[in-house]
Amino acid sequence: MSKKKILFVVSDFYHNGAQREMYELDCALNKNKFEVTLLSLTGLNTRLDLPDYFYEKHLRLGSKILFYQDVVVQLENRLGTKILKRLLKKILNKKIKKKNSKNLTLLFNNYDQVVFMGEYVYQYLSPVILKDYFKEILIFVMSSRFQSESYRDFEKNNRYLFIGGFDSLKQIEYEFEGFSDYKYQMLYLSLTVTKEYNKWGFNENNETKKVGIFTRLHRDKPLDPFLYAYQVLLNQGLNIELHIFGVGDVKYAGYDRYINNLDLNGKIHFRGHQIDMKKTILEEKIDMVWFQGYNNLPAGYAGLEVCLTGTPQLFWDFFIGENQQINRLDENVIYPHYKDLLSFVEASKKVLYDFEVAESLSKKQFQDVYDNRDIFKNVETIEKIFLEE
Repeated sequence: MSKKKILFVVSDFYHNGAQREMYELDCALNKNKFEVTLLSLTGLNTRLDLPDYFYEKHLRLGSKILFYQDVVVQLENRLGTKILKRLLKKILNKKIKKKNSKNLTLLFNNYDQVVFMGEYVYQYLSPVILKDYFKEILIFVMSSRFQSESYRDFEKNNRYLFIGGFDSLKQIEYEFEGFSDYKYQMLYLSLTVTKEYNKWGFNENNETKKVGIFTRLHRDKPLDPFLYAYQVLLNQGLNIELHIFGVGDVKYAGYDRYINNLDLNGKIHFRGHQIDMKKTILEEKIDMVWFQGYNNLPAGYAGLEVCLTGTPQLFWDFFIGENQQINRLDENVIYPHYKDLLSFVEASKKVLYDFEVAESLSKKQFQDVYDNRDIFKNVETIEKIFLEE
């Protein structure tokens, strides 16, 4: 049987969540059945703060890599004066768009399936994709509604197949409100699971407790509930440190306003990007992690990585809809989510200072990820879709 040729359209190769999902898929796809090519919208070495972390990793897996800049025609900068550029821009853009549509079509025709790794990736290319080229547009969903308005300008009458981690009909209908013709395939965020890092241990001593947050410092990654909770814990006289790990600028992300207003200047440790956060958690002896959550699920790969170390986590829920499990810390809840600040603070104290509570969360969260988030098991769902096309 000949291999199915799959083209994955990606934004870049930075060390972020969408790029991580692409890499995990590339690792797990059966290469006896599929030939993988990646088309990157962004060239290499474009950001000093984010290296092209996954580029070499994909090459080592045997995948081919193309760059959008090598496929499209771009407006030359040698058009003379600004006035001439302005006069010719509309005409030139029309010609360039037509040429790029042809180039992209010729490229797509070489593949059995084209997959867009992110709704924003498809949105970027949609102006130059020939109308009605796809019978069904396959998109891995990377943003939930709390993070962005990525779907506002979508053509909602197209036929889509969305793949994502939303696991209830009510949630799916909320996320894709306004779309008239779509199918949905549930696929939890999945990764290569291992027991190697499951070494977290409860801190029995009365020394300083460390709370960790692992996130990209960005306006789309809100931290204000955690900063308020941290202030309350400090005001109660508890010996606690908050360590925030991740690439980004504090001021650009808008965190400085909360830090200043809450008198937390100098009381938060910003530690920067971590290549291997599991090692960081264990070496730093982090006692507990706070993370963004979305309707009782961790809202990103960082949450899953934490689980593989066994470090207990609490979540602030950014889902707007109804949540029956909110503000609960009991034996039936694997990922406790909160929207009430004082409940979140009290739960944090229990996890930090009560061995049985912390140990129970540690075991439940590790086992859930180990049992249910194994990419080598879950990839079969995606392979079936590719083989049917």
